[in-house]
Amino acid sequence: MRKLLLASAATVGLVGTAVAQTPPAPTEMLGIPSQPSTYLGGNNSLNSDGSPLPTSPSAPTPGTMTIHLNGRVWGYFGVQGGSSSVVNGNKVAPDQFIGYFRLYPGVDALATNGLRYGAIVEIRQNYLGQNYGLNIGNANVGATTPLAGNSTGGNYSSSASGSSCGSTLYVRREAIYLGSDQVGILRIGQDDGPFSQFDNGVTTFQFGTGAWNGDAPDNFVGSGIVTFPFWSGVGAEYVPAKVAYFSPRFAGFDFGASFAPNNGANSAAACGVAAAGCLAVSTATTNAFGGENRQTNWYEVMGRYQGNFGGLGIYGILGYSGSGHVHVWGSTPGGINGTTTAYNGFSVGDGGLALTYAGFTIGGNVLWGAYNGQVGLKPQGGVNAVAWVGGAQYAVGPLTIAASYINYQSQGAAAMINKSQSYNDELAAGITYSIAPGLNAYAEYLYGQTHQGGVSQISGATNTSSNNDWHGQSFIIGTRVQW
Repeated sequence: MRKLLLASAATVGLVGTAVAQTPPAPTEMLGIPSQPSTYLGGNNSLNSDGSPLPTSPSAPTPGTMTIHLNGRVWGYFGVQGGSSSVVNGNKVAPDQFIGYFRLYPGVDALATNGLRYGAIVEIRQNYLGQNYGLNIGNANVGATTPLAGNSTGGNYSSSASGSSCGSTLYVRREAIYLGSDQVGILRIGQDDGPFSQFDNGVTTFQFGTGAWNGDAPDNFVGSGIVTFPFWSGVGAEYVPAKVAYFSPRFAGFDFGASFAPNNGANSAAACGVAAAGCLAVSTATTNAFGGENRQTNWYEVMGRYQGNFGGLGIYGILGYSGSGHVHVWGSTPGGINGTTTAYNGFSVGDGGLALTYAGFTIGGNVLWGAYNGQVGLKPQGGVNAVAWVGGAQYAVGPLTIAASYINYQSQGAAAMINKSQSYNDELAAGITYSIAPGLNAYAEYLYGQTHQGGVSQISGATNTSSNNDWHGQSFIIGTRVQW
């Protein structure tokens, strides 16, 4: 169940006075399937829901601003194995420790006239060369020259100090919001659209650390890893700068919509200069703007229902997303004869349902239409994609047990249009135990396999009969402290 712990919150009067505040205990909506926020740490029900302010997390009173600095620190031991575990005859060590942290500074304010406003920020830790000893993909392990970046450290280095010094911080989410209980919430910036925000990992069963969108995939070696196909909590969905609207709730129903001019993140660069990462171009005479595989005028619309009937909790979502794309003159389906590959814009539907009764939750999600990979455009002439997940979860007291299965079929490699397509199968199971407020223990297991005829799942080479299949499994056990 979602528990946003704002132990560091303080209430600051807009006229300048500061008063210490003890946040109320987290509340739960009986029968509505929810979970600890595994990836939406910068968001809470104050800034992502257009309904009247809840009592938890700490809601500001009229004329005040609540300042919070939430954070999370992870620590896991992981073991993996699979098709990429032997590279050029060299076996990769199967075990490692995984640890990192995130910070979620932000503010939530309420003016005396009822205006709600604030800021959302998510700061992450980035490692340079962190997993070069494990995530080496197709590299030559026996080479005397390390991979690019290893001069600063990493698992090939005789000292981990260089790797630590290469660690940096970067901003993953940054947005402002404003609105009211009567009109809803408007958010502007680098943040989630309704496909991500409304699912919130519920109908896609991102339990524990996030299952296939969580921490256990960090164990896998290099390329060939199966794709998490859903748009919920995926950076390629929430990082593009956008405007998003979330309505108030009426009889259990609410509505969300978003618009992004292109797939670029927030940028304060001089966009008058022709820069591939800045301009929302619609056409280009060359491939200099990142090729056709960039969406433009990207929108999402989604409705949601939450209700409870005699102890049966119902959580349902249904939405559609569409876009244009950058056009490069001379592009062709599959990039025939060395030309740039032509793509279609998004035309994607998403629907999910979760039912909860007496601690048991069952449900699933289906994502279908013109897309490819992870929030990628479909190459022209390729097949439409379809991904579905079915899951079950049981929560009793501090213990939660869950499992899910994902099947994903898509075009995959554009060079294989009319020749083959990609197939993914993904199994996840996990246990979460709440040891104390803000302290959870996790154990998760993943098994996945992927196949595409004519494509090496190790190197990515096409028109080859080698390594057309990949499989792997990962297990982690550890804990997380959040505040």
